Amino acid sequence: MKYRLLDLLACPIDKTFPLKFKIIKEEKGQEVQRDKIGCELYCSFKDTMLNNPPADWVNYCRTCLGIIIKEAVLICPSCGRWYPVIETIPRMLPDELRSKKDDEEFLSNFSNVLPKEVLDKGPIGKA
Repeated sequence: MKYRLLDLLACPIDKTFPLKFKIIKEEKGQEVQRDKIGCELYCSFKDTMLNNPPADWVNYCRTCLGIIIKEAVLICPSCGRWYPVIETIPRMLPDELRSKKDDEEFLSNFSNVLPKEVLDKGPIGKA
């Protein structure tokens, strides 16, 4: 997953945008040549809305677009639901389609780095 994707994602349950996130593991690649800012509404790399970004922000885009987020957690600030990013793929399923076993495994694997609000919420998926 790229940071750029967070400019497009909203909570599938209540449509809140932007989502909060915690990066667990990322891989840095080469800078990507850009002439303009890549995101439209929200820059997750700098964690700010893009109402009127300065022109030099394209330098952040060059760095940002070269980063691959391998593992992370996305958090809805409105409803508190969390969604894992596993092996670069955001798993944003509704509650009834989530696997409690997968949620528990994710929580167990990353309990030392996950935000308290995620750990307190616990697994969301159904058994």
